[in-house]
Amino acid sequence: MTRCAGLALLPGLLLGGNCLATSLDAWHSTESVQGLYEIDQAARAFVAAENARDNGERVVAEPNLKTLVARCSVPLSTRWGEVRLFAPDGRELTRKVVEVVCSKPVSGERWTIPLRVSPAS
Repeated sequence: MTRCAGLALLPGLLLGGNCLATSLDAWHSTESVQGLYEIDQAARAFVAAENARDNGERVVAEPNLKTLVARCSVPLSTRWGEVRLFAPDGRELTRKVVEVVCSKPVSGERWTIPLRVSPAS
């Protein structure tokens, strides 16, 4: 039984008042589109290796389900990155992210997908 209250079922997405559950298992790569599953797995492997290296306790967020990029013709690479945000009062904020990078997609230009990283709870 799920712990979520007030559930609404949408194709491939389970929404609740205070929870969000998705399954990226259905989002594998196709001939032309890079799967969110593979992007997620690359990011998780990177964070697990970094956690083991420095005894960290970080977790990475799943990719946004609206992400659509060309399939990569070479293995995905990962690295640390930062995103810059601006508060309403003008302050600049930075957040650490994992960047999943494709240097050679089957079509179009190279792409980078940033995924949020946070401390494990």
